Amino acid sequence: MWLYALWRECMKHCQTSETNFSSKQLILQFILKRFLLFRSSVFCQPRFTSLQSPCFWLALVVLMLIVASCQVLPEPPRLATATAQAALPPSPTPEPVILSLEAETAVPITPESRPNGDPNPSLTVWVNEKSEAHQETVQEIIDSFMAEYDINVEVMYVATNLLPELVETTAATNQELLPDIVIHPLEYTIGWAEQGILNPDAAETAVNHLGQNTFNQAALDLVSMNGKPAAVPSDGYQQILLYRTDWFAKRNLDAPDNYADMLAAAEAIHNREELRSGFVIPTESNLRSTQQAFEHIAAANSCQLINEAGEVLITEPACQEAINFYYDIVHQFSPIGVQTDTSARNAYLEGRTGMIMSPPTILPQLAGLDENNLPSCPECNSNLKHLAENSGIITMISGAAGSSANFGTFTNLGITTKAETETAVALVEYWLNDGYEKWLAVESERKVPLREGSRENPTRFLDNWGQEPLLGGEQSLSDLFGEQITIQLRDGVAESNRWGISQNQGGLVTTLYRELAFSVILQEMLSGYFDTNQTLFEAYQRVIEFIPNYAFEVKTEPTSTPEPES
Repeated sequence: MWLYALWRECMKHCQTSETNFSSKQLILQFILKRFLLFRSSVFCQPRFTSLQSPCFWLALVVLMLIVASCQVLPEPPRLATATAQAALPPSPTPEPVILSLEAETAVPITPESRPNGDPNPSLTVWVNEKSEAHQETVQEIIDSFMAEYDINVEVMYVATNLLPELVETTAATNQELLPDIVIHPLEYTIGWAEQGILNPDAAETAVNHLGQNTFNQAALDLVSMNGKPAAVPSDGYQQILLYRTDWFAKRNLDAPDNYADMLAAAEAIHNREELRSGFVIPTESNLRSTQQAFEHIAAANSCQLINEAGEVLITEPACQEAINFYYDIVHQFSPIGVQTDTSARNAYLEGRTGMIMSPPTILPQLAGLDENNLPSCPECNSNLKHLAENSGIITMISGAAGSSANFGTFTNLGITTKAETETAVALVEYWLNDGYEKWLAVESERKVPLREGSRENPTRFLDNWGQEPLLGGEQSLSDLFGEQITIQLRDGVAESNRWGISQNQGGLVTTLYRELAFSVILQEMLSGYFDTNQTLFEAYQRVIEFIPNYAFEVKTEPTSTPEPES
């Protein structure tokens, strides 16, 4: 009985000795103490504790067996495991594990198929599209490229709003951690090239290999720095003003393609008691689209941010007229509170507003093709395509002075200065050749090709745009809205007079979009911090803060405007 108790105590300790003791001596000391304790217990009477006692020798034998079974004298379990592992032949180096980050930062993937054999050239690509459809398409393009070129590629998906900070912080701290290729919006191209992040020589090589005449020339001009493209244009879209033609017809309103008709329509349609607004655009301070909507409205009145000489023009009368109009229509005829792209879209789909400004991504939703964002206006209950059939689409807006402007933006493939040029150019060429039509087919309504064709057929991609079925359905953009609207959306993407970029001040534009300077100022105005005069002056001051050694006279107070007659 006492032997059994000793065995249980020792084995119990054996199971925990790795974590409770740090040396063999302590373990052995513990067992010896237990041996002496049991030796003098009632199970082994004092008369049997001498060396001549069989009980003593029996206990000693049991002790030695326990020590052997517990492996006290050899190495403890963790060291024994390490010793055994060291004796094994080395395992192959495992593939690196790339973690998926749940936040809106980045969602990396590792392509499933990798070339075997010796280490191959490798590329890292950052993509500013995060939808499942985009990820599946990118994976397909990358897998095909790797199989053909024996080049390893890793892709990381980064939210567009986080892209500038991630790229610029990485470049400032450790340029070797930059991607080889970064897909990014137009607004960042020139600034990143000026900062030494993008490599214009590599972009020029890619454009020349693909054929310069296969690209939209206006797009190449917008991304050029010192005569070289800072990145390779891919695709883009025009911002649209969407309005309810049935509501306009009912109220005898003209199409809202100018300041006066926009304001008149917003006033006629707006009714707070019926929860119906006249006009909705993004106004949130942390959205690029807030600045883009205002830029469109301002450019329509010939308001320019800066000229080619570098003089800031935002306080000019044309800009004052533009911001007065912007404030009047948003402050009086928009829903109460801050608005976003999502709230503007929902207001239109639900039949709660007469006009919105939006990317073309809303167009398939008007026809009920997006199961996650179905139209729910009262008329949509009986006809899911009511909004598609009763919406007007405007791309060109006129200001008070009679001038007009559209707003286009596009995506570029940038090759970084960290990349090995030949390898990176190979992927860019493949992307804009073999993979291009696959890429353009995902949300094609906002991907007008800026590589318009191939060397053999210079308009191949452009001619096919608008004919692709939307959202995996059967109907194309042309089927839903007609050939005229399709051409209107297709032509002019890169011909818009973009603030700063058209004036060779792209570096300043990159800073303004990274800081969301105008988005913040506009929200401050709408929140009541400034009137329109003070808002333009605040904008002027903040812009010149971003211009080192500003070479022009600095204004010290807002431009006064005459009070309206009573």
